[in-house]
Amino acid sequence: MATINIRRSHQLPLEEIKQKAEQLAENLTLRIGGRYRWQGDTVHYSYTGVKARIDCAASDILIDIKLNFVASVFRGTIEEEVRDTLDKHLT
Repeated sequence: MATINIRRSHQLPLEEIKQKAEQLAENLTLRIGGRYRWQGDTVHYSYTGVKARIDCAASDILIDIKLNFVASVFRGTIEEEVRDTLDKHLT
């Protein structure tokens, strides 16, 4: 099982970072399917072969993605997409 862990600090209000996390989860759902749900300040996303969580905090955001063997083929592409999205929305 492949994993992707990305942590980024930010200076946004917590509610704003949570809105951005929700936008990311909605985009994933629209682009590839799956579903997401909130639990406290954490978004849990799942799709066949993919489980992800986005932990929102006052000073940082942590994205943890687990890919099964088949989905791990796309690890590099997924990681690059997540990093690019974070760069775009947090800088």
